[in-house]
Amino acid sequence: MTDFSVSHNKDILWKRILIAFFGLAFIILLIVKHDLVIDDSFITFQYSKNFAEHFKPWYNLDPQYQGNGQTSLLWMWILALFAFLQIKPEDSFIIINLFLGLFLIYKLVNNFDFKGNIFSKIFNISVGIFFTIWLYLNATHGLESVLAIVILYQFLANFDSDKNYYSILLPLVRPEFALFQVFYVLNSKLFSKDFFKKVCISAIGILIFVGFYLAFFDFYIPLPFILKSHLTVFSFAIVKVFIGYLIIFAPVLIQFFEEKKYFKLLPLFILIYYYTFHVSSYSSSIYIRYFFPLMAYFLFFNAEKFQEKWSLIKKIILIASVLRMFDLCTNFYESMKGVEIVKEGFDSSYKEWTKHLTKKDKVSIIDAGYVAYFSPSMTYDGYGLNDAKFLLALKSWNANAYKEYFNKKGINQIALASTSDKEFVARSPSEAFIYHTLDLKKREILYIYPMDQGFYLYIYKTR
Repeated sequence: MTDFSVSHNKDILWKRILIAFFGLAFIILLIVKHDLVIDDSFITFQYSKNFAEHFKPWYNLDPQYQGNGQTSLLWMWILALFAFLQIKPEDSFIIINLFLGLFLIYKLVNNFDFKGNIFSKIFNISVGIFFTIWLYLNATHGLESVLAIVILYQFLANFDSDKNYYSILLPLVRPEFALFQVFYVLNSKLFSKDFFKKVCISAIGILIFVGFYLAFFDFYIPLPFILKSHLTVFSFAIVKVFIGYLIIFAPVLIQFFEEKKYFKLLPLFILIYYYTFHVSSYSSSIYIRYFFPLMAYFLFFNAEKFQEKWSLIKKIILIASVLRMFDLCTNFYESMKGVEIVKEGFDSSYKEWTKHLTKKDKVSIIDAGYVAYFSPSMTYDGYGLNDAKFLLALKSWNANAYKEYFNKKGINQIALASTSDKEFVARSPSEAFIYHTLDLKKREILYIYPMDQGFYLYIYKTR
């Protein structure tokens, strides 16, 4: 009895020490270096600001043919609430993520078992370090990743309950999380009382999502899904990436399989596959933000229990998982440096451009967030992330439709990125398409600003 008491007290002591250590490290990192907000976040900030000030959750206040260029309705609503209370989104998001992050650290460490062997203890501490680093980075970019992992954790914690109201929030925090709702409903006897109860609860979230789109938007598919999703293109490099993610999540996948928790396991595997092979965008690689919420599964993982069968093989799997986690940290570091460089480029280009813009201006841009949020002008995303007609014309390379819609909007300035400051050389195929479609070679160049990594921002006068 005494030995058990000593072991129990040591377990509690370890947990308290690690909660304090990881929590303090997380707070210090956020205080010292939190100015890493990416441009995509300012898109969501713009939606939340307009919702708070005008009750119109739009990118711009042009009433014609609105689409939704951000994916997390719940995150936008929360930021809008703070904006309504006169706390700006660029300030409120970091406060929200601070408290959500500390909650996650507490839950993660409390799930650790320090009464096991030394190998389990080392694994737990390693996961804690990796999780804290990844959590910190996803708390700084301004998007919904931290909120998404909290909602997913709470949902998984109540997965077996027939009154899991967190199911309502899943499609609202990220639309593809509706996949979890499907397996939640299937985790009951078909057409039983529990089955229909789960269907009704889950349907509430879907109905809120659909109702919001019907009330405020003219185009009903989230525009980022059209822009960032693509058909599977198998290559050796992508398959290696997929295997790398499977290695990270292998302990969880195996443990849930052994425990026959198939309905919890399948959506994890499907989303790892989907995010690897079907999602591609600038922002998706920022700290691999789509994958981060899936770490919620590790908040239920027990390393000691995992090793009860096939101990040697399981130890190798745990080692491989941790090694891949810390290998991923090199990717995080490179991404963080990239964000810093891009921010410097925005300060020397878009920030300078906004100084010249007025309420009378209607402008088209490719990097859709910063200018829309900080300038007084009416802003259109020429790439189409926030305008369905631009996006559909660009996706189909329909020059006539693009030009006709551009002229209809009365846009008087357009910004495109070039790889040369001597003459315009498009940074991307899409910008080349826009340049030639609008015949910008014949237009007056108002400004040329240096951007990041050898790029230059060309501002053309279009009317």
